[in-house]
Amino acid sequence: MVNSKQIMNKCSFFLTIALFLSISASSGQDISVRAMLDTARAMIGDQMRLHIRLEKPDETSVIFPALQDTLTKKIEIISKSSIDTSRSDTGRTILSQDLLITVFDTGLFKIPPLSFALQTEQLRDTIRTTPVYFEIVSLPVDTTIRDIRANLKTPINAAEIFPFALGFIGLVMIALALMYWIRNRRRKRTIVPEEIPAEPANVIALRELAQLREDKPWAHKQVKHYYIRLTEILRRYIERRYRIMALEQTTDEILESLKTSANGAYLKRLAGILTLADLVKFAKVIPDTEENASQLEEAVAFVNSTSQPKHESEKEGSFDPEPVPSNVEL
Repeated sequence: MVNSKQIMNKCSFFLTIALFLSISASSGQDISVRAMLDTARAMIGDQMRLHIRLEKPDETSVIFPALQDTLTKKIEIISKSSIDTSRSDTGRTILSQDLLITVFDTGLFKIPPLSFALQTEQLRDTIRTTPVYFEIVSLPVDTTIRDIRANLKTPINAAEIFPFALGFIGLVMIALALMYWIRNRRRKRTIVPEEIPAEPANVIALRELAQLREDKPWAHKQVKHYYIRLTEILRRYIERRYRIMALEQTTDEILESLKTSANGAYLKRLAGILTLADLVKFAKVIPDTEENASQLEEAVAFVNSTSQPKHESEKEGSFDPEPVPSNVEL
């Protein structure tokens, strides 16, 4: 004899199945989805647009399929639009998306059903589109045999030649102007205008060095400023003494210009001062206090060693290898 409890359990089970089937049926009736191509026939490599439209009640959540680069092995997805939302005349929600696809083969192709996940408060379900078929045809082949035509020759007129001639003339003028500028620049850098200074070059340089020693910028953490002043004094002295544009030349250019005028030992001393000054100014090297003071002594020694005697003051660029004492006390 069947227990009453077993009968009730069986009734509950059948009621649940019936409720589930009724909800599924109502869900299938309330939600519709379709996929449609804008054309059913296209040429190989042409782009076609697949329109996806899903209509649902507001309380139902839908998840679109996660499509990547292809629909099938031969159907490629070029781009996907965002999912647009609109309202139907009956007040339901319409979700739509467009896929731009292409095929690089010929024949009859099938877009498989696309699955959409549905979820309501009562159940989760899946709805699919119907398959979509289309045909891809190849380009028509022209089998007509034609003779090979020679290239057409058209006469060259003045309007075609004029832009090239004008450009060539412009380039020639620019090249001549550049050559003239370089030649004048070299002349200005190597020739110092004749002038008779009020004082000898060594007297001016030693006086400025004495003032620099008195100021001692390196003792006030002005090392870069100190080396700028020191090299400027030496460059001005070299300009007055050897008649070269030392203020506009680099260290290497100054040393090259003095090779034929200055003794090798004195030139080495000058090279040490200018090289260290370049490191301080451009490489941010900071020498110690003793090194800074010794560079001033080296500069004084260079000026004393290369100062011009009075009986040679009229000889441009002359050099006395013996030190000449200065009348300025340091």
